Amino acid sequence: MIISDFVFHNLTTDRKYNGGFFEKIVEFAAKELDLESKKFELSLSLVGEGRIKALNKKYRGKNKTTDVLSFPLMERGPIRSRAGQELITSNGVNDIISLGDIFICLPVAKKNAAREKVSLDYIMSFLTIHGFMHLLGYDHEKSAIEKDKMFTLQDKILKRLATSD
Repeated sequence: MIISDFVFHNLTTDRKYNGGFFEKIVEFAAKELDLESKKFELSLSLVGEGRIKALNKKYRGKNKTTDVLSFPLMERGPIRSRAGQELITSNGVNDIISLGDIFICLPVAKKNAAREKVSLDYIMSFLTIHGFMHLLGYDHEKSAIEKDKMFTLQDKILKRLATSD
């Protein structure tokens, strides 16, 4: 098991999703990114529009809702996948890497699913993978090259996840 500790909080009234749904996606993404030799801990919270807007304003200076926010606990650095790709620095105990926190806004995710005419499960999978990749140090806002790299990997993981069941 790659995820040694996965903490899930549903801070909405909607009970469609449980932690197992999201943990499975993170485990799958970690394997696809060749991180089987690493052990991670992270949290994921489902929140409403008010909470995501407050977080976005406080930490990013943007007074608006968004679909997902990620808050890494550490600096990027020398942790590598089996393929040698540099990802993050381990500051965990017993080689467990504390990645950080992901917040997904369920109402915005529902709107995105309706607008894009895809299932809510697909959007939730997309947002989970996107947030997880940010915790690992991927950053699509850094440069066009980084954006292309992150989105290409993200799309590959989503496609493989869709055909894995």
